Order: sequence, then C-alpha cells, then structure tokens
Amino acid sequence: MRKLVLFFIFTYFSALCIAQTYKYLGVEDGLSNRRVYAIQKGPKGYMWFLTHNGIDRYDGKNFKQYRLIDSEIEVNSMLNLSWLYVGTDRTLWEIGKKGRVFRYDAKHDRFQLVYKLPDEVVKGNPTPVSYGFIDSNNIVWLCNEEALYLYDTNSEKNTVIENHIGESITDIEQIDPEHYFIGTDVGVHHAELKDNVLNLSPCHWLDNLKMQVNELYFHKESRKLFIGTFQKGLYLYDMNIHQTIKLNAGLEDVSITRIKAFNDKEILIATDGAGVYKMNVDTYKCDPYIVADYNSYNAMNGNSIYDFYVDGDRIWMANYPIGITVRNNQYASYQWIKHSIGNKQSLVNDQVNAIIEDHEGDLWFATNNGISLYSTQTKQWHSFLSVFDSGNVTKNHVFISLCEVSPGIIWAGGYSSGIYQINKKQMKAEFFTPSTFSDSDIRPDKYIRSIMKDSAGNIWSGGYYNLKQIDFSRKNIRTYPGLNGITDIIEKDEKHMWIGTATGLYLLDKESGEFQYISMPIESFYINALYQSDNGLLYIGTSNSGLLIYDYENKSFEHFHKDNCPLISNNIYTILSDEDQSILLSTENSLTSYYPSEKVFHNWTKEQGLKSDHFNSASGVLRKNGNFILGSTDGAIEFHKDMMIPRNYKFQMIFSDLRVFYQTVYPGDEGSPLEVDIDETKVLKLKYNQNIFSLRISSINYDYPSLILYSWKLEGFYDGWSRPEKDCLIRFTNLSPGKYTLRVRAISSEDRRIVLEERDMDIMIEQPIWLSIWALLLYALVIAAIITITLRVIILRKQRKTSDEKIRFFINTAHDIRTPLTLIKAPLEELSEKEDLTPGGRSNMNTAIRNVNALLRLTTNLINFERADTYSSALYVSEYELSTYMEEMINAFRAYADVKRVSLTYESNFRYMNVWLDKDKMDSILKNLISNALKYTPEDGSVHIFAAETEDNWSVEVKDTGIGIPASEQKKLFRMHFRGSNAINSKVTGSGIGLLLVWKLVRLHKGKINFNSTEGKGSCIKVIFPKKEKYYRKAVHSPKPGSEKVVYTESGVPKNISLSTVYDTARQKQQQNGDLPKILIVEDNDELREYLRNTLSDDYTIQVCSDGKQALDIVKEYMPNMIISDIMMPEMRGDELCHKLKNDIETSHIPIILLTALNNDRNIIEGLKTGADEYIVKPFNIGILRATIANILTNRSLLRHKYANLELNDEESDTACINCSTDIDWKFISTVKKSVKDNMDNSSFTVDVLCNLLNMSRTSFYNKIKALTDQAPADYIRLIRLKRAAQLLKEQQHSITEVAEMTGFSDAKYFREVFKKHFNVSPSQYGKEGKPHKEGKAAGKENKSDKEGGEKEE
Repeated sequence: MRKLVLFFIFTYFSALCIAQTYKYLGVEDGLSNRRVYAIQKGPKGYMWFLTHNGIDRYDGKNFKQYRLIDSEIEVNSMLNLSWLYVGTDRTLWEIGKKGRVFRYDAKHDRFQLVYKLPDEVVKGNPTPVSYGFIDSNNIVWLCNEEALYLYDTNSEKNTVIENHIGESITDIEQIDPEHYFIGTDVGVHHAELKDNVLNLSPCHWLDNLKMQVNELYFHKESRKLFIGTFQKGLYLYDMNIHQTIKLNAGLEDVSITRIKAFNDKEILIATDGAGVYKMNVDTYKCDPYIVADYNSYNAMNGNSIYDFYVDGDRIWMANYPIGITVRNNQYASYQWIKHSIGNKQSLVNDQVNAIIEDHEGDLWFATNNGISLYSTQTKQWHSFLSVFDSGNVTKNHVFISLCEVSPGIIWAGGYSSGIYQINKKQMKAEFFTPSTFSDSDIRPDKYIRSIMKDSAGNIWSGGYYNLKQIDFSRKNIRTYPGLNGITDIIEKDEKHMWIGTATGLYLLDKESGEFQYISMPIESFYINALYQSDNGLLYIGTSNSGLLIYDYENKSFEHFHKDNCPLISNNIYTILSDEDQSILLSTENSLTSYYPSEKVFHNWTKEQGLKSDHFNSASGVLRKNGNFILGSTDGAIEFHKDMMIPRNYKFQMIFSDLRVFYQTVYPGDEGSPLEVDIDETKVLKLKYNQNIFSLRISSINYDYPSLILYSWKLEGFYDGWSRPEKDCLIRFTNLSPGKYTLRVRAISSEDRRIVLEERDMDIMIEQPIWLSIWALLLYALVIAAIITITLRVIILRKQRKTSDEKIRFFINTAHDIRTPLTLIKAPLEELSEKEDLTPGGRSNMNTAIRNVNALLRLTTNLINFERADTYSSALYVSEYELSTYMEEMINAFRAYADVKRVSLTYESNFRYMNVWLDKDKMDSILKNLISNALKYTPEDGSVHIFAAETEDNWSVEVKDTGIGIPASEQKKLFRMHFRGSNAINSKVTGSGIGLLLVWKLVRLHKGKINFNSTEGKGSCIKVIFPKKEKYYRKAVHSPKPGSEKVVYTESGVPKNISLSTVYDTARQKQQQNGDLPKILIVEDNDELREYLRNTLSDDYTIQVCSDGKQALDIVKEYMPNMIISDIMMPEMRGDELCHKLKNDIETSHIPIILLTALNNDRNIIEGLKTGADEYIVKPFNIGILRATIANILTNRSLLRHKYANLELNDEESDTACINCSTDIDWKFISTVKKSVKDNMDNSSFTVDVLCNLLNMSRTSFYNKIKALTDQAPADYIRLIRLKRAAQLLKEQQHSITEVAEMTGFSDAKYFREVFKKHFNVSPSQYGKEGKPHKEGKAAGKENKSDKEGGEKEE
C-alpha cells in the first residue's frame, strides 16, 4: 500500500529511499565572509567556521563573530587564518601561516594569542609556515623547509627542530604518539618524533612517490593511508602489506582538498572542482556523492569544497567562495519545479494557482502567466495563454482554477475573466461562451476559483457572481441564484454539494437548488479549501481561523488553531489525503500533516529544507502514482509517494552570557561569582551587591531552531512559569538575599504541552554584613535602648507638660489680672488728679496705687518668666551707654527704697561706656536682682550696687544686708520655684522664679553669675557680661530706641509729665472741629470696655465691639475716626484686625491704638509694624490715653488739610513726604492727583470715570476722599483744576476761555463764577495781580448734591 507520511514526531523511522536536503548559509544569514577555509565542531556542539574575516560560531540559529587580536591589531586574511583544530582535550586552536597560534578561552569566550614565531623568522618571509598541525600530545607543529617549531601547549615550552626532510611540508597525519606520515610538495615520508628529534624511517614504496601531496588520511582500523594529490589522483599506502597503490577514482585533473571518514567502511574525498566523492576503504569503489546539480534549485550548489565536517546525517561543507552548504541525509528530497528565465522548457510562471493531472498522467499548472502543460512521457513543456505565446490575443493571463471536463478538454478559470477551454489534442485554447450552451442571458463571471466534475459527470463552476452547473454532454447550464463569492466546491453525495464561499459554508441540494447556511464557530468565515473524508467528516481550511472538522451527522465542529495545537499558521490553503487517511495541509509557511486517529499535527518548514513554503489556496493534487504536488508562490513542489521524514533531531540547552550590573563576568576574574563557565555552574553564589544580573538561554539546534520556546520560573521568588518566548534573556533586579532555584524549560512551539528539556540552577544571594546574625542582635540591642530612652523621654515630657500646664495656668492668671488692675489703677489715678483729697485720703490713695503697682510688678515677673522660657534662644541687642542706663534703672527703685527705709546706693569705676545688650532681658535681670535685694533687706538696712568694667567685660554687683540664704540651700538657688526656708517663714511674698529667670537671661547674654551669702548677714550677687559686639554675632541687631527718662512718683505716676496740660491742649484742638469724632472700641473684657465707653463718651461718639471679627464687619459701615483695640481677643486678634484694616484702601486712613498686656520692646515693635498708630501697655493711665487720642485726631486733621491743599507742582511737599511714600493713603492721594492732572483738559472726566480708573465704587471713593481731605470728590477735583487755572493765569500766555478749556471747564462763564468764589477775585484781575484776595469758602460748599461724588457742571 502506498504511503504518504509526513511523520513529524520525535521517534526515528528509517527512510525507505535515499534522500537528502540542502541548506545554504551565507552572509545574509550572519556568516562574516563567504570564503570559508575550515570547519570544526566544538566541545559543546557549536559549529566553528574559519573565514576570511575571522572565526564564526554557529548554533543553528545565530552566528557570533570572534576577532583574533595580536598587539591590538586584528588578524585576518588567508595568510593569518589557515587551520582550525580541536585538540584531544577538546580545546579549539587556530594556526596561521604567519606563525601565530590562538587558543579558544572558553571561560572568557574569546581567542587568545598563546604563541607566535620569533620576529627574525617572520621578517622578510610572507609565509614562514607552510603547514600547521596539532598532534594527539597537544603539541603544535609550525613547519617550513628549514625547521619545525614545536610548541607544547601544556608546558608552554617551544622547541626548534631542524627539518631533515628539506622539503616544504604540506600535511601531517599521526599514526601513534611517536610516528607520523609527513606529506610534502614532492612526496610522502614516514617519520618518528622522539626526545624532540625527528628521524625519518626509510620506506621504499613511499620514498618513490614523487608528487605534490595536498591531503593525508590514515584509516586506523584498516591501517591504510590515503594520499590526496594535486592533479595526480588518489594513492593508497597499505601498512599491512607495505605497498603503494594508485586508486582509480577519476580525480587526476583536480586538487584533492580534504579526506575524512564517512563511516566505518567509507571515506569522503573533497575536491576543488569536482565536488565530494565517496569511497569504500575495502573495495576502493569510488562514486560521486555530493556534486553540484545546476538543473535543480534544491541541490548541491558548488564543487569547490575546501573543507567538510561529517556530523552524523549532516555534512557541513566549506563551499568556496559561496559559503556553507549543509547536506542533511535524514530529510527526503523532492522535485522543485520552477520557471527558468528564457527557457521555454520550464514552468511558465512561479506563481502556481492550481494543479491537475489529466487522464494521461500529464500535469497542468495554472499560473499568473497562463497555463503550463508538462508531459510526463516526453518531459516536454508547453504553455497556453501566456505573454510568451505568439498569436495570443487575450489580455487575461492569470488563471486560478483547472478541470478536465472530458478527456483532452481542459477548462481554465480566469481571475478577471471567464472560462477558457483548451483542446489538448489540437493544442488550441479559446474563450468559453455560456451562450453556446444555453439561450438564457447568464451574467459573465470573474474570480472563478473552483471548477470541478461531480460523480454524475456535471461540471460545477463557482465565481464571484454565481454558481453554475454545466452538463457538458447535453450543453445545458443551470445557475443557482443566491450563492456568490465561491472559493471551493466539493461533492457531499449524489444529491448534495458543499459550497465554500468568502462568507461561509453552504450545503446545496442539486435538484431543488435550495441551500442551507452552516454556522461555524469562528470569526473569519473565508474558506480556502474543502475536503470530505470517507467517513463523512468535512475538513474546512479557513483564512486566519485554522482548521475546522465538521461532523454533519452530529452537527458538531472540531476546531484546531495555533493556540490549541501544533499548527504554526491559521491559514489553511490546500487539503489533500492519501489512502491511509493522513491529511496533508499546506499553509503560508509550512506543510502540516494531521493524523485523525491520533489527532496529532506535525510540521515541515523552511528551516528543515523545504525551500518553498508559502503555498497557494486550493493549489495541489494527489497523482495517480501516489506522488503529490503543491503549488506555491515560488513554483511547485512534487514529493515522492514513499517519502518518510524522521524527526530524530538533537538539541542542547545552553546557559551563557552572565551579566552582573549589566557587565559580562567570566570565571576567575576579580569579583566574578563564577568559578567555572555559567553553563557548567550548578550553584550560582552572588554577593548581596550583585543582585542585579541577567542570563541568556539558548540552544544548539541545527534541524528546527524555531521549534524551541523557553519558559522559566524562579522558585523562592515567584512560582509561576513565564510566558514562552523564542529569545530568552532572564533578568533579575534587586533580588533579595536568600536561596532560589532557577528552572528553565525548552518547550515545543508546535505543542506547548511538550517539555523537550528542563534544566535548573540554584542561586544563592548572600546576606549583607548588616543583616548578619550579629548585626541583627546589635540592632535588637539598639532598638531596645532606643525604646527605653524614648519611654523615658515620653515620661519626662509628660511630667514637663504637667508642670508647664501648671505654670501656664499661673501665667495666664497673671495675664488676666492686668486687665482688672487697669480698672483699679486708672480710676484711682483719675481720682488722685481730679479730686481734692484730704492729706489722709491722699496718703491712702497713694498706698492703694503703690500696692497696685507692686501687684503689677509680680504679674510682670510671671509673664517675663514665661517669655524667657519660651523665647530663650533669641536676643535683640542694641548699643547702650551703660552709665545712663544704670542711673535710670537705680532711680526707678529709689521711691520704693525710701518707703522701705532702706539705703540704696550706686557707684561705678567708669564715667562713660557703651555696651551691647537686649534691653528687655537686661531690665528683667537687674530689676529681679535689685527688687530681691530691697525685698529681703529689713528696715534701716542697705543695698549697694557697683558697676565696673575690665578690658573685655563689664559687671554689676548687688550687695545687701538682708536675711541671706542658708548654706545648705544655696545649691538650689537657681532652680524652679526655689525659696529659702528663712524667706518662706518671713512675711515677704515671692514666687521663686525670679532668680531662675535671671540665670537663664544671663546665660543668653554669654555672661556669668557669682553668688555668695551668709544667713542673717546678707548676700552678694555679681553678674558679668562680655563688652564687645563680636559675642553677639548670632543675635538680632535692632536700632537703638529713643531713650525716654521716666521717673516715678511715690504713687507710681511719672513725675515729668503734666497730664492736665497735655489733655487740655489736645482737647482744645479737637473741639475746633465741631462734630464729635467717632471712636470704635474693640475689647473682649466687658468691664474694661464699659469703662472706656463711659470715660470717653463725653468727648467722642463711642461704638463698641467684643472681638475683632465683629469690628471688621461694621467698620466700613460705621467709618469711625479712630479704633481702640485690645490685642488678645477671641475670633480675631487685634493685631490681625489692624493689619487687615491698614491694607484696605477704604479703611487705611483710620488711626488705630492697640491695648495689650504684652509690654516688652519686641511686642511693641511687632504691633507697630502691623500699622498701629500707637501701642499702650496695660494697665494704662487714662489721662495718657485721652491725650494720645486727642493728639492723633489733631494730627489727622492737619494731614487732611495737607492732602486738601496739595499744590500741583509743589516739589517741597513731595520732598517732605519721602517718609510717606510707602503710606497707602499718600499713594492714594497722589494717584488721584495724577489722574486729574492727566485728564485736566477733558471736560468729560467725572467722578465716575475717576472711580473706574481706581477700581473703586462711588461710595467707597467718596468716603475715602472725604476722610482724607474733608471735601467731596467733585469739590476736590474742581479745586485741583482751579489751582491749575491759577497757574496758567499767572503765566499770562492764554486767554480766559483757553484757560477754561485747558482745565476742563466747557463753559467760560461758569469758570469765571467758580474761580471768583474760590479766589475772591475774577480770573482777569488774578492774572494781572498774580494773587487772590482771600480764598472763599463757597467753592467748597457748592453743590451739596455732590456728596455722592457728582458734579453739576461736568
């Protein structure tokens, strides 16, 4: 039984016929150069090629080039690259005619120069080496006529031996470790190498051979030496009988280049010009074996073979100068039918669209250039309807279907035409006209992809437009409307036809013409081919949807595609079957065999020797002799019926190219983790800082490289397998220390369920030293210590927080006391000034005021203590004259000392000295020291203060005759809340915080404090400070404030200020304005707020608010003349209120007085920076407050007059107000003035226009101008224009009418009236006299309707 078996399985089957395929490797495949000199197979299975450019390594898929370097110069060309050997230790060697020897360093994947001839040998000799050889003892021979240079690769020693032969050595063949056959350019010699001495052994038969020897081969099993010569044929020396024989091989006219064993009984002989011959070593029968066949496209392509390598069923040949040709004996040969240009005895075109075999066994091919007929008897070709045929009138040359409708009558379906009929006997072709068979008007068709003959003899034709049934014998045509786009037609049974179309599958009833659409479970319905097996199953080849098998009886589909079977293409073009029911499928890139019983697919691809693998749709036929032919885009291919294709190929997975941090590492290099090659590494040990690395996975596969896909996983990191891929580069980034196992699988691309090979390698990444056991123990100790310290700090902070909360409570209480003190002190001082008290009453009054002041000092100490603790790191230093400062400080305490009847004295050792200090903090230091000394000194005691200077320091010493401090308690002196036991028992009150505050402030000043005390006798405290500025470089330097000398009376009222004088003067100025000014009081303390309302309501209109937010809401509506605000308030602080009002153009002119208990210089400066006009500290003197209010309002009145009377070109005013250039009110007035000046001659420039220019509402603008100038906007604009008119009149260069127009008065008459009312003189008289009589007030009173900003005349 005939068999057609494409058996793509891994089990080996013996071929039933001798067969082979050829594969050609050239530069386009990656070979570095087409001129190849030698071929070897390396230890791992790589193929190595010595080319004109260097050495190439090949793994079946990719080439890798190696450069040979000598002293940084690349070695190439035939003179340098001559012989390639594999030593007995499997090391690869390259030897050149220039005397260089290179060894392949497998660890570093490079060739290394290990030896070269001395320069004196090479110099002047272009080819110092006639032959290079490495023997079984790993000794390299470098030979020439004079000497032999022997290099021992093991000991790296070289020996020079005299060449006793005296001939140019061309080849050496080793018999045993000491004996050799040496071929020369004139003969063959037998020699012995022993103790580095080469001795010739006389041999009559060899010595008499006089010829140029090219190649020697010693067949050890038969002990026969085969001698290949240059154009002298082949000779044999039989060591068994010691006889030389000339073999009749027919190679006398060619050069024998290489002789190697083919198998145990046969050798192969390569020639330069005659190909490769095969000879039996026993019978000496010699036949051509591999010879170029230039009549075939898939045969040997050259006869100049420089070298070859027998690798099992594969033979690698250096085909000079073409490249590498590989003959594979395990794949069957086939006949490749192609078009030959200019040769009529060939296929007319390579695009074969359809093939049939006629009743005589001849073949018909439908192509893109007509029809070809091949006679199997005469081996002749004939073409029809092609462009080459003379007398052919048709323009349609593309045919896509064929059918023998009757013996000798062939129908051909055209692509863009109808059907042509060819008469084989007459060799005549003509266009087939349907009207000759039928009178009906049938539409002509195109794209006729299928013509077939059914069992009843009817012809079926399917095209783009219709399906026709033609009875050729009766000349009858029947059409089947509704079916179009026909792609294939086959017969189901006697009554039904399967119709494949571009839109799906149909089942047609022949008689009724009804058809049934078969729904298929695919997206692409385009059908390329149909085939029905004997068991009724329908095979459907689709476009891009794979293969469908339809069971009509069960109405079920079986779907095969690339993702669920070994199919490598989803485009199934042709379906054929032999008698054994194996199904052959042609695709766009392979032939695929399907075995229904096993449901197994196997592929044959271009990599396996299938030269043309892009087949065409429905282009194939099974011949009567069992052969089958398939049409492709590159000709047609005929396969023998008995062909069997084994799939017993070998491959090997390789690990290579280990890179650490993107740098390739090699075994033995510094820092390299490799001890042996990565492919041989079982456990890869990496340091913790080598956790970024990559590894390349490849395979050596010369049969089917694309079959192998790679998948991997890293156990211990991720247990899932990676997606299979062709090129596998495994990368790891920042892999954590630990143990892992890398597993790699080679998977079949045909069926991914099949694992071809699996390898694994353990990977260990060391822990860094900081993650070692000892390091972890140390970390644990450190963490425990940190936790302990943290807990301790938390506990201390909690205790400190509790303490601070208590202190804050007392300090806040002290702060709140200052407001009630204000309500006590202010009325008492007012009574003391206004009421006529009796001497006893005045004494009591002074006592009350004095105790209020004492209470004030206590609260101030508490606040200062808190402030020093909170702002302890900031110093605000200025330069002061110390003598004046000390006198002021001492005089402030004299009244208190007199009351206590304590002598207070002061002296110093200097008259005048400047020092740097923070006045606020220094006040706290000295006041605490002096007050403590006075406080604890009994009546009739003394307090002496001494100020002194040295070269670098100044000091203050406070010495008293007080109660002193017990010696046992003196160490606690500067601690929180410390008071001596004798002080606690006394009647003197104290908080115990004063000296702690002094200690902190002295340290801030970079000073020192000395203390000594004797209980019952007194104490002495001395503070020492640096004198120069350099000690305060890190401090904030502020300008020296104005020094005010304030001397208090016994009651605490300043001596040098007369309250009544100031108040009366200010009040007189204030009452000149008529209406009472409006004052807004913002104070959260109800009693103080009501006290201020009642006290000030006689002289002012008072409005009150309880917080800043409420005040901000009403201030624009109320528009007060002044605002008095506390700072510390809920909702909105007073300084925040001040900042917002002073930065609002509508309220920036309102003066603001801030009241606060914060009494240090820094707080006052910050308050004034917000824009406050005055800053008064609680408790305040009510008389001072009244005077301050009156003065500010009087100054505001003067400022309004200045704003109202600004001269247009008053340079003095501009100069005098340089300090006001940043004032928002001054800027506003200047802007108004400039806007009016710029529009002076514009009579339509009104208040509304000016408001738009300033982006203000009319009401806001009116209020602003009224507040600043006390005039309505229209009056103010008119005033500016009148003053400009006066200037122009003085110049006497313009008429009155011109002046009126130039100043924006459109009516000259109206201008005269207004001018006269303002200046009390007419414009003409003013121009003559140059001055007004007296400015009238009428101009400012006109047009009361302008209060909202309008102007009647404008």
